[in-house]
Amino acid sequence: MHLSQLKLMNFRSFLDEQIFLDPSLTVLVGENNGGKSNLIDAIRLVTTPLSGRRELYCEQSDIRFGASTRAFSIQATFEGLAPPQQGRLISATIDDTLNKASFGITYEAVGKQTHVRPKLWAGQFKSPPEPGAHEMIRHVYLPPLRDAKRALASGNPTRIHALLKHFLGDNDPDEIASKLSRTSDHQILKDVDVAVASGLDILTTGVRGQSASLGFSANEKLIEIARDLRFKLADHGIAPEDLQYSGHGFANLLYMATIAVELEKTDDAELTVFLVEEPEAHLHPQLQAAVLNFLEERAEQSLEPKRDTNAPAGHLQVIVATHSPNLSAWVPNKNLVFVRSIVPISDKKEKTAQQAGDENKISNEVGVPRPQSRCIPLSKLDLSDPERRKIDRYLDVTKSALLFGGRILLVEGIAEALLLPVIAKHHVLKGNAKAFRAFRSAVFVPIDGVDFMPYAKALLSPFNDVRIAERLVIITDGDKQTVSADKSLPGAVRKSNLDTLAAEKGASAVLDVFINTYSLETELLAAGNAACLKEVYLTLHSQSEDNWDAAVAKTGDEQARAIQKLFKTTPKGDFAQLLAEKATCSSFVVPGYIRLAIEALVK
Repeated sequence: MHLSQLKLMNFRSFLDEQIFLDPSLTVLVGENNGGKSNLIDAIRLVTTPLSGRRELYCEQSDIRFGASTRAFSIQATFEGLAPPQQGRLISATIDDTLNKASFGITYEAVGKQTHVRPKLWAGQFKSPPEPGAHEMIRHVYLPPLRDAKRALASGNPTRIHALLKHFLGDNDPDEIASKLSRTSDHQILKDVDVAVASGLDILTTGVRGQSASLGFSANEKLIEIARDLRFKLADHGIAPEDLQYSGHGFANLLYMATIAVELEKTDDAELTVFLVEEPEAHLHPQLQAAVLNFLEERAEQSLEPKRDTNAPAGHLQVIVATHSPNLSAWVPNKNLVFVRSIVPISDKKEKTAQQAGDENKISNEVGVPRPQSRCIPLSKLDLSDPERRKIDRYLDVTKSALLFGGRILLVEGIAEALLLPVIAKHHVLKGNAKAFRAFRSAVFVPIDGVDFMPYAKALLSPFNDVRIAERLVIITDGDKQTVSADKSLPGAVRKSNLDTLAAEKGASAVLDVFINTYSLETELLAAGNAACLKEVYLTLHSQSEDNWDAAVAKTGDEQARAIQKLFKTTPKGDFAQLLAEKATCSSFVVPGYIRLAIEALVK
């Protein structure tokens, strides 16, 4: 059994969205303010906390801003119900097969009331669920950790108190607190009592005599003891010290470990959804990998058959929201859900007002579209298995931010990726700070080849009328030197195929493909950078000046082939690094196709 779909209506940044989730591990990726946290909170609201401590409640501010009705709803659909689960959740099933169940909440604001209870419902008729049915599905929430040291510090008893309660078993909390209480019989405390008593006696003489003693509460509660307990941490084999001496990263891992203890109670529920926000905070890539591996292992272990088939299944489903390209690269793309915010503008008057900067006019008009969060489960995109494997291999090796950007630039190799920022800053976008910021915020992806099709398909394929790429620019070589004159340029064929793909996906306005005639080096030479290129080439091949002069002396296809032959033995990365230093000078000439590509990326 697993949470398969989540339907959100008028909830925060979501207008009307259906989100599909993987049975074991789902990783939510995308831009800041895209809606990942809102999605996590929706699951927290529609399910019960495993610990029983609800920390999030429905509020009027959860209603989508500008919604025509002051209400929102969240519906969670669960699939793969085993026969025992079908019986326990019969009131929540939605069809005769009994293989699916749903729970939901509907919140309607009433007048000026600030505290309104949401309506909990289940099944296809949205009736109240049977007692105990909803509680069979739980969640554990791990928040984004900005300062785990503070969260675990003395005076903040939340996590320690939760752990003490977890291990209480059948013991009485007050009895345990009594056994953990502190002693007050030390001589130093008695000395303090005597000293204070002397002054107090003088101050109260003739009024109402008082006596005092210093000590701990005689009736300390467990939470009071938890407030004074504190975790210590150190490398293995060294005596643990206060958390103030540990780094933020390992303090975060300690906090995660305290949360993980709660997962031991998952056997009491049919399904527990483990919600994790930004687990990468303060962690270097190797520790990020360790965290992801831990989450995957917990989910897999929960699927092992239980001895008692009539007992709750105890399954664990993990949902992670992240900004880390490392975490998103270490899972198959079918486990990724891309979350982004879009502003649909269809009315011409609204678009004109926005272009004119009339923000007050836009915000005051009723029914004007506002930003809304949309989700793209990559598992639903029309990608073949070989294409999926290619994307997975690429992401795993490069840890690219391919799936995090609205504006994306795909190039063949490292040389273009190194040169384009320099060319944009010092030439094409010089003096236009706003445009250059837009350029630098785009995602640069060297694919190390010419097979752009799998990446373009993933970025351009729509799901419910929304796609990953807001703008996709591709730069590829024409490669004319590799064919005879009567054949089409390989680059032109690639461009044609990519344009056809964009047309099929309804994304022609999103994609721009730019090609040259031969290759990057030849185009740089033809643009008028011969002296600069020669200096860089001879830096790498100091004994090859004659070879360079002979190649440059040729013309047309012969020159292109000769230049290509020279650069076969030249490391592209080293060449581009040296050329980038030379390209800052005012005499550098930008090839036309590169200028057009940079301008297209920021338009």
